Amino acid sequence: MFSKVAVDDLDLRDLFNASANAYVIFTRELTIAGCNDAYLRAVGRNSREEIVGRYVFDAFPVDPASDEYRILTASFNRVLATNQPDHVALVPYNTSPPGEPPVVRFWSATHSPLKNKQGELTYILQHTEDVTELQALRQRDARANMAESGLLARAQAVQTASEKVLGEIAMLRDLFEQAPGFMAVLTGPDHVFQLANDAYRQLVGRTNLMGRPLAEALPEIVGQGFIDILDRVRLTGEPYSGQAVPVFLQWDGKTQPELRHVDFVYQPIRDAAGEVTGIFVQGHDVTERWRAQRDLQRQTDLLRLAQDGGGFGTYDWDLQSNRVHGTRLFRDLFQLADTPDGVPVDEVLSRVHPDDAPRMAALAAGVSDDIETPHEFKLLIDDRVTWIGARGTIVRDAYGEPERVLGAVHDLTQRKQIEERLDMVARESAHRVKNILTIMQIIAENTLRRAASLEAARKSLGDRIAALNQAQVRILAGPKDSRLDTIVRDTFTITYQLDDRIVIEADGDAELAPRTGLGVALALHELITNALKYGALSVADGKVIVGWTLTPLPDSGAARVKLDWREVGGPPVTGAAGKGFGSMLIRNSLAHDPMGRADWIAAPDGVRCQFLFTAKAIVETDKEEIAG
Repeated sequence: MFSKVAVDDLDLRDLFNASANAYVIFTRELTIAGCNDAYLRAVGRNSREEIVGRYVFDAFPVDPASDEYRILTASFNRVLATNQPDHVALVPYNTSPPGEPPVVRFWSATHSPLKNKQGELTYILQHTEDVTELQALRQRDARANMAESGLLARAQAVQTASEKVLGEIAMLRDLFEQAPGFMAVLTGPDHVFQLANDAYRQLVGRTNLMGRPLAEALPEIVGQGFIDILDRVRLTGEPYSGQAVPVFLQWDGKTQPELRHVDFVYQPIRDAAGEVTGIFVQGHDVTERWRAQRDLQRQTDLLRLAQDGGGFGTYDWDLQSNRVHGTRLFRDLFQLADTPDGVPVDEVLSRVHPDDAPRMAALAAGVSDDIETPHEFKLLIDDRVTWIGARGTIVRDAYGEPERVLGAVHDLTQRKQIEERLDMVARESAHRVKNILTIMQIIAENTLRRAASLEAARKSLGDRIAALNQAQVRILAGPKDSRLDTIVRDTFTITYQLDDRIVIEADGDAELAPRTGLGVALALHELITNALKYGALSVADGKVIVGWTLTPLPDSGAARVKLDWREVGGPPVTGAAGKGFGSMLIRNSLAHDPMGRADWIAAPDGVRCQFLFTAKAIVETDKEEIAG
């Protein structure tokens, strides 16, 4: 039985010096930090002060171009790069003290890394053996024993090849470490880290990964699906790739997980028998690209909302292919199909109204700065006319030549319709003001001509102007009573001084819809005004005859009304009659009614006008004449 020896009872320096094997310790910079007595004896030095604290190749000078310098330097570098021991089978080296003749001796050495508590390499321990005698024996017996000599040559060749391979491995390690994409090698069912480059460590925000299972090194990814994917790759041997996959990583020193997006590939690693022994992880952190794409998509969505809200469609016209790509609203306005390659520009131009087609075709044929000014034009699609506003901007290539046109279009149809209605209202208002003034002039002339005194004329004129005002109010506001007979009689209020020359021939009565009643009232008012100014009521013997008939419509409860206006005894109708604004108002008065029609006829004996419209029959009345 052996009793346990306390560490305090040992002097490690005594143990180090007591070893029969030669040991020397180097710093990472290859400065000699210490050695034992066996090493001093091996290299022929009397004290440590001769070599300790000096650079190895200063303590033992050698030509930097020599093989021994190359062999030792390569071995030291491999230890520093891999943190693993490295062996030198045979190296010739002169260790003679300064001032003594050089004596080349042969050495075999092992270089081992010495690490601190954090696992960092701080020193290199060299165990060296003087094999000069063995080498001498081999050389002395070389001629007698060619096999042994060949073996030595092969050993030297193997060492040279090994050094080459190790150099290539070192280069590959450097490339692996410096690769811009993240890489790692995981082995075993627990996916233990064997390698991880700098990009991988930066991605996960940790450095202490080697030799640890993935779930232990990166516990935050448990439950995010990555371990399940790795297990599947290991089980099936099929690689897996992901694009912009989100992953939450808990970086050292941070309290909240960091969201990253990664493109990655899990590639199985197989042994000589084809069995999966590990997984090679490779990929790129695409977080910034993902954020840029997200921001771009948000801006695109906002732009699309703004376009849709404002009624704007955009297009991209490629001048090389002469094809146009457009947004949904652009395609809807031009009634174009949604195709990946866009549509020919000729197909877009085919929608333009014939009135504007030459102008737009000339604009498209020779792209110039004119295309960057606002344009308005009409479309004609399925017999429907719409108005379009457009403006483009020219994109030029590196040589200043037009390459494409980007632009926007919007629907002007509603605005144009409003403008047309406003124009119509303005013209109609001006026309009606003119008619009212004419009627007032006629009323004044007739009143003054017939009045017995100035006072009587004043009172009569005031009453008639008031009646004219009420008639205008009723017409503009719409008839309160929807009966046809009432509408006709109210319309003739302004002519009560001529009521002996107005004949109404009614065959029944009908209830009119509000819009129909207003249309009839406006048309009759226009006819009365024309009769007073130019027609039968402008002369002493002229008359106006108004009559209507009702024809029931089967299975509808409605009737077709035919209303005739006929002037007799008036002046001859000129050829220009029926072409003015008033005639247009008459013809359009019943345009809303599918069965409505107003025909204005310039007959030789006076103006005639026939109205057709639908209404609800009420009661029949006898033909009557307004008595004076």
